[in-house]
Amino acid sequence: MELTRERILRILLTRHPAWLVPEPLKIVIGIVVICAVGAAFTVPAAALGGFGLLMIVAVWAAALWAFLAARVPRMYEWSCPRLPLDDQPRLRAVIEEAGRLAGLDGLPTVRLTADRGVWVRVKGDGQVELMIATYLLLGMRAEELRTFILRELISAQRWSWHEQWAVTLVRAHRDWEWLAAACAPVRHALTAETAALVGWKALFAATRAELVARQAFRWHLTRYATSFAGKGWASDLYESFRWKIHEDELMTRVRPRAEELSRALSDAVELRLNKVLAYQVAGGVSLSLFARPYRLSEVPAHEWTAPMVIQRAAVLEAATQLLGRPATNLDVVELVVAGRAGELEWWHREGPCAHPTPGVCALMPLFDVALRRRGYTHEHVFAQRVLLGPTGDRVDLVGLSKKTESGEPWGLMLGGPMTGDDAEADAIRLAGESLAAGDATGWFERLYAESATGDAIVPWDSRSPHHLLTEWGDQQFAAPGGGVGRSPERAAPDVGAEDSPGPAEGSRGRALVVGAGLGDDAEYVAGLGFQTEAFDVSESAVQLARKRFPGSQVRYQVADLLDPPKEWHRAFDLVVEVMTVQSLPESLHGRAITGVAGFVRPGGTLLVIAMGRDEDAPVFPPPWPLTPSEITAFAAEGLKAAKIEDLRGGERHRWRAVFHRPA
Repeated sequence: MELTRERILRILLTRHPAWLVPEPLKIVIGIVVICAVGAAFTVPAAALGGFGLLMIVAVWAAALWAFLAARVPRMYEWSCPRLPLDDQPRLRAVIEEAGRLAGLDGLPTVRLTADRGVWVRVKGDGQVELMIATYLLLGMRAEELRTFILRELISAQRWSWHEQWAVTLVRAHRDWEWLAAACAPVRHALTAETAALVGWKALFAATRAELVARQAFRWHLTRYATSFAGKGWASDLYESFRWKIHEDELMTRVRPRAEELSRALSDAVELRLNKVLAYQVAGGVSLSLFARPYRLSEVPAHEWTAPMVIQRAAVLEAATQLLGRPATNLDVVELVVAGRAGELEWWHREGPCAHPTPGVCALMPLFDVALRRRGYTHEHVFAQRVLLGPTGDRVDLVGLSKKTESGEPWGLMLGGPMTGDDAEADAIRLAGESLAAGDATGWFERLYAESATGDAIVPWDSRSPHHLLTEWGDQQFAAPGGGVGRSPERAAPDVGAEDSPGPAEGSRGRALVVGAGLGDDAEYVAGLGFQTEAFDVSESAVQLARKRFPGSQVRYQVADLLDPPKEWHRAFDLVVEVMTVQSLPESLHGRAITGVAGFVRPGGTLLVIAMGRDEDAPVFPPPWPLTPSEITAFAAEGLKAAKIEDLRGGERHRWRAVFHRPA
């Protein structure tokens, strides 16, 4: 189909008449129409008296205000401030060279746009205005921008008005194949003429550079502005994009770094352009006359959790549709590891993305939500992919996601929806504060003390002994009738230590429960028939345990695993360690493990229950799950490993290990 003036004009008049009317003129026409209608109703309303007239005036005023509130923000798109080139020597040289190659007489006027690439407008007096998107000045090299500007300058001189409109319509209606075919010769001729001046290699490089810069900037808007579109309008979008380029190497992750072509713009210019972006991000709907500026850099850390919660839900929904059943976090991980991340149809895939692979893109929301539940916050407000833990550890979500995608262990419980109270929040908060002050165990006392007043939650307080302990105990010490046995016939073997007190008559021997907390495990061990002692570093925990179990036969006392009473050395027939060593920093694991092993007397038994992780798996403390080498380290000072169980189910990894000291 032939590309004619009449056909393009007809399309514009029938499909896009609003494009032909400048926004200021639309506002004037609207005001005139509303005022005319209001005046037409005012005369008959006067006959109804003062109340009727007041109602008409109120309706007229409301209609006028609603119209202005909807239309005035659209003026932001027309906000293209002029950029003086006198204080922009590098940019001026680029534009002069492009103009010379295009055969342009004189230097064009340069105006900045928010997000519209590069385009040229020729005014009625022949003056050429060059429009440049501000983000291109931040993300493109000089030679690339010169080539891109050259192409637009040539098009302004070669194309007629209807050819320019035709190309614009092609971008708006990509499904109009006839129009694309009609525009193809015009566009190919422009490409060939530009390549003849700079070479095909330079033209391809410039086209790619513009595409990369545009996609990176749109990703930035999606990640940092869209989430807060209802908050107002962000006044530091360019400042944050500039930071991402120069400090966070956003462009370097995609291509070699470009030098910024323009010097710093005035605050007034950046504010105007930021408002244009905010209007575009809001879709021209939610940004009203009442919208107020805010700074992304000042958004509280907790408000950044919502965007990733939404993205995580979208990924899970996409996995559900792909699998045909409700999907879990583990399902998403398995799909990514299997190389099927590209099959997840979720909204973020349709937009620009700076992540290296679809798998990383899908996993990041899962890890972000899980880590923020554990008290992690962003290291820098414009670098949300880097999180800092309450104990000072640093996690790069992109790196963690890439390792997980390659099949490496991720070492993190991804958890459920981020709703309600987080049982671990208080422990993580207090541990972080205590460890930051150089105190590895002081947070236990604060946690138990605050739990007594209702100001904190003890996450491991299940009001029952650990199931791996009861499962082991019932197997080892169940009476023939199925109950827990206490018969003298099952008394403990000879301790072989004359200076250690022996078991009470009728008991199985002496037992020690390490880090007993609120006493559930200790009471269970005592119920097995052992003369039981239990200790904790927290005095509040000991008091709470005594209060919870009044009249208990367990001897609760305050003690420090890192500095235990000397009389406990090789004094117990059964030592139970449930999740205590892992609550200490890794640097203290060695001392703690040696201390626990030292409590077992000749002929005695040590039971260890702990969270586990692979040797090189990442750790997100607290706690610090035990590695295989740390579990085997309990076989110290003559202890022998009887059975080490590596228990895995879903995301859970647990150790249950039994050690004996020969008599």
